[in-house]
Amino acid sequence: ENMAAMTLPDGTVLDMFGSGGGQVLAERLSEALSYPVPLLGSVPLDVNLRTGGDEGTPVVWSHPDSTTAEEIQSIASQLLHSGESRAGQSLPLFV
Repeated sequence: ENMAAMTLPDGTVLDMFGSGGGQVLAERLSEALSYPVPLLGSVPLDVNLRTGGDEGTPVVWSHPDSTTAEEIQSIASQLLHSGESRAGQSLPLFV
């Protein structure tokens, strides 16, 4: 789930786009596909992620201790150890 809530410097949390959409999608896909589709993580909004993307420097290199970098590392680790690939498999998504 991208653009999740971010924590501002004063400690308040800004949940600009709401929350839970990624989990709802994971649950719907699990139901539709008849196998578990986990929510891998929620990557918070982060200015360093955007600027790093613009400059070609991944946030996991430029700010490795940030919540965003840690979440991306966690997602990557889960994908690395997830087992069988589902690349190219159609998803039953309807608008």
